[in-house]
Amino acid sequence: MSNKSNGTAFEKEFAQLLSDNGFWAHCLQDNQNGQPFDIIAAKNGKVYAFDCKDCSGNNFKLSRMEENQRNAMDLWMECGNENAMFVTKFPSEKIFIFEYKDLVAYERDGMSSMAKGEAGVYGYTFNEFMRMFQ
Repeated sequence: MSNKSNGTAFEKEFAQLLSDNGFWAHCLQDNQNGQPFDIIAAKNGKVYAFDCKDCSGNNFKLSRMEENQRNAMDLWMECGNENAMFVTKFPSEKIFIFEYKDLVAYERDGMSSMAKGEAGVYGYTFNEFMRMFQ
């Protein structure tokens, strides 16, 4: 499977996981200019913008946050929204969710990548994320 098809499969998988856990979730269609993010989801009056990154190795390189994605997340937040998120999936099937503003701060502080073993320190596992709704 190609990187693009792996990424698309992960986007669908994550949207279904959100839906299975009580979210309204919708995958945005890719377009020629690049989509702003992959999934928009809502639950309990909160709306989330998610961009999904399928990691083939054991590191998430922060440089994988593309300029158009950064611009969209920045504008999302400038418009008064919160919950701009990046989601990573590592080969072990482990999913971590990071707040975009935190990733930007880590990068500003000199971090260029995050090892799978560190991801739980800097982000949420899916179960931790879901506990916020209980």
